[in-house]
Amino acid sequence: MPPMVGRFLALCGRLAEVILRPLRRTPLRRLGSAPAVLVAMLLLAAASAPIAVPLLDPQPETLGVPAIFDDAVNEPDGWVRLEGRLVRLVEPPTQDHDGPYALLIDAEEQLRSIVVVTTAEPSERTVVTGHLESATVTVEEQLPIEATMAGTPPRVVPDRLLVADPVAVPERSIWWPLAIPPALLGVLLLIGSRTGYPVFRPAVEVDVLSAPLGPGERVPAAWGGRIGPNRASLHDPAAALLLVRRATVGNVLTAQPLADEGAAPAAVPIGGGWASGRTGYVHTVTESVPALVVRSELVDATFLFARVAERDRVAALVATER
Repeated sequence: MPPMVGRFLALCGRLAEVILRPLRRTPLRRLGSAPAVLVAMLLLAAASAPIAVPLLDPQPETLGVPAIFDDAVNEPDGWVRLEGRLVRLVEPPTQDHDGPYALLIDAEEQLRSIVVVTTAEPSERTVVTGHLESATVTVEEQLPIEATMAGTPPRVVPDRLLVADPVAVPERSIWWPLAIPPALLGVLLLIGSRTGYPVFRPAVEVDVLSAPLGPGERVPAAWGGRIGPNRASLHDPAAALLLVRRATVGNVLTAQPLADEGAAPAAVPIGGGWASGRTGYVHTVTESVPALVVRSELVDATFLFARVAERDRVAALVATER
C-alpha cells in the first residue's frame, strides 16, 4: 500500500478517534466504534438536507408553447412555466376571463404564442408561471412588428389561456455546496470507524539482504499490545528489546519489555507451540513505520522498527504470512 493511502486511512481513523475519545471514560466505551458510526450517519443525514429540502418545494412543469398546442402538458393542474417575449394586448382576446391580457411568444418557436392574464410589463425575455384554463381565444388586433417574425404574426393557442401567478415561481435550486462538507466528514468517519488508529497494513516486500538475528543479537523496537503480563497501547507505544537466546533445541526469539523506572520485566519467549506474524507498516497522520504483528501463546503485539531491515531480521524467525 502506498504511504499516502496509509496516511489517508490514518487520518480517517484519527477523526474517529477524536469522536470516541470523550466516551472512553463512560459506559458507552463498550459500544466500540458504534458512536463514530452514529455520528457519521447523522452527518450524512445532514448532508442530504440541502438536497432533500428543495425537492419538497412544488414546481410547475417547464415546457414551451408548442407543447400546449400538442396537448403534451403532464402537470395535472396545468401549472406550467413558460419563457418568451411578453407583448401587451389592447383588445380582449376572449370573454371567458377578465384581463388584463398579454401575448407570450415562445422563446424558441417564435411563431407560437399563448394569451396570458397578467399585469406584468412587456419584456423581451421573461419567465411566466401560472395555470392553464380552457377558453375560446381569438387575437384579431394588429401586433407590433417586434412581435412578429418578418411580419408574420405567431399562431395563438385557440382553446386555452394562461392565468399567471402574481410572482413567477423561481426554478428549484439545489444547494450542493452546503452538502459537501458534512458528506465528506461523514464518509471519512465511516472509513475511520473501520480502520481504527493507528492503521496497520500488511506489505509483501522483503529486504533480501537482511539475515535472521543470531544468538546474542538484539534489535530495539516500540510495541503496543501484550507481552506476557505486560500491556501497552499502540497510541503510546512502550520500548522493548527483541533478542535471540540459545536454547537446548535451536534458538529462541524473546521480547524484553523495558521499564522507565525500576527493574525491567522478564523477557518473554515468542513461540513455544505456535506463532505467526505479519509484516507491514503502521501508518499515523504524520509517518509510516515498518511493523511486525506477532501472535503467539504469550505475545499478542505490534512491534515498530526504525528500519525495514531490522523488521525483516526479526520476521525471519517467525512464521510470517505473505
